[in-house]
Amino acid sequence: MKLNLCPPCLIFYTDTRPDGFAGVANGPFIRICRDYKDDEGLLKHETQHCLQWWITLGLHSFLYLLSKQYKLWAETSAYKRQLKYPPASLGDVEKYRSIYAEFITTRYNLNITQAEALRLLS
Repeated sequence: MKLNLCPPCLIFYTDTRPDGFAGVANGPFIRICRDYKDDEGLLKHETQHCLQWWITLGLHSFLYLLSKQYKLWAETSAYKRQLKYPPASLGDVEKYRSIYAEFITTRYNLNITQAEALRLLS
């Protein structure tokens, strides 16, 4: 049996979020850029972070800040979920995977290579 967990979260479509990010989750609150309102993959990515927050009873926020290993796991699992909903404009999933591997290596201060990120997203 496969569980489809959908955590309770509040979603706001706004332009108030960190530069360079189309969406961000803070606990049960998700902010997504209005230009990405119809991006199902981005929504799934951010709800994955919301689920991580609920599963850890709120410790996700602290673990994410304190542990690079945890942050890597959190982002990898969110991007893997997002990979299941590629936008039609991007084409094949491998191109999509490469873009997210680049995000993981450049946006989160995790000190891993592109090859390592690609392997983790496979």
